[in-house]
Amino acid sequence: MRALTRNTLLAVALALVFFFALPRQGALGWDLLDDFTLAFAFTYLGHYVDVVLLKLPGIETGAGRLVRVLGWFAGGLWCYELGRWALLAYGRDTQVFPPLVYGGFLFVGLQLVLHTLKPARGKPSV
Repeated sequence: MRALTRNTLLAVALALVFFFALPRQGALGWDLLDDFTLAFAFTYLGHYVDVVLLKLPGIETGAGRLVRVLGWFAGGLWCYELGRWALLAYGRDTQVFPPLVYGGFLFVGLQLVLHTLKPARGKPSV
């Protein structure tokens, strides 16, 4: 329950970033829902991407770090794609959103920011 609360609050903050970065399609409320849906896909599903990657032996040392970053990139592609599928279920046009590869780069950037902030709060970055 704690992870869901944390990821939902993070999704709200990320949705505000998306609100200013992504194109608008209609009414303000629907645009905010679109942005939150995409942000929630990254924060909630992304949490499980990182949990699965941490199960790999040696992921925290040597070349394992590169594997982890590549896993984040691949996970970001899936998070973005699943978020876009949800938007299609809402009846939204996903053609106006950036290409799929941006999801990978966004997720890697998000993970790097989050893993930089954790040590600042006194928690391990793992």
